[in-house]
Amino acid sequence: MNDVVRRNDPFDLFGRFGDLFERDPFFSPANRAEWLPPVDIKETDGSYVFHMDVPGMKPEDLDVELHEGVLSIRGSRVEEKKEEDKGYVRTERRQGSFARQFRVPTHVQADALKAEVKDGVLTIEVPKGAEQGARKVTVS
Repeated sequence: MNDVVRRNDPFDLFGRFGDLFERDPFFSPANRAEWLPPVDIKETDGSYVFHMDVPGMKPEDLDVELHEGVLSIRGSRVEEKKEEDKGYVRTERRQGSFARQFRVPTHVQADALKAEVKDGVLTIEVPKGAEQGARKVTVS
């Protein structure tokens, strides 16, 4: 079984409890205060590749860290100044900060971790290997 994403963690009661509310239109993601950018995770022969949608964010708005098998991604998007008299009928674009964490196998090369933002997508490459340890990377 792949350790990158574990959706069926029996101890994740709060996550499953939240899933119940997300099915109800009243509690749709657009109505919640949190902002969690969507992520795609791909395993290749040599690495794990994460693609996260972060439209409008710059490298300095993002923080990527790998520590003890946990990839942590944090970021903050500043709210645009909205003028109420400009005709806004609905606003769905989320602002503020987010934090996401993913467990990766311990057999990765923390020193070779790479992160890049291009066209609103954060791409993180976690190379496979025998190294273990902590690594914080600068997003380019």
